[in-house]
Amino acid sequence: MRGLAQVPPGHLHWSLPPSEQTEVSCGGCTECCRSGQGLFLHPEQGDDVESYQVQVAADPAGGSPVFLLATKENGHCVYLGASGCTIYHRRPLLCRSFDCRKHYLILPRQDRDNLVKLGLSSRAVFNAGRSRVKTLSAAEKKDCLDKREEFFS
Repeated sequence: MRGLAQVPPGHLHWSLPPSEQTEVSCGGCTECCRSGQGLFLHPEQGDDVESYQVQVAADPAGGSPVFLLATKENGHCVYLGASGCTIYHRRPLLCRSFDCRKHYLILPRQDRDNLVKLGLSSRAVFNAGRSRVKTLSAAEKKDCLDKREEFFS
């Protein structure tokens, strides 16, 4: 584990459905694993922090520890191998549920830019999402736009 660091202001807390798995047509893309973005673990939702190499940061809101998957110096996830994820069968909740298409579609441009500036996401991940939006069903697109309207208007 690395030492305590501060989580950038604006750290987002959310709840992810533990059973939800994404069906993103990644086509070998590993941008979300290579982006250096915060790969947050969610022990309160079943992630076994002890079973992963982690970085520990302090949540500025309360000072409690926040756990992130460890990354290499180049920002790549330590579990990213030459053929993809080396822990795919036991990947954490964020990795099972992250959908770059929905991430792109739900967030307004200004919020995407802010997340990139804070290091919580990357331009390459948003670009990957934008290029795959067409693979979402009409119902999924509508759901994303409804969420955008609900949270950002």
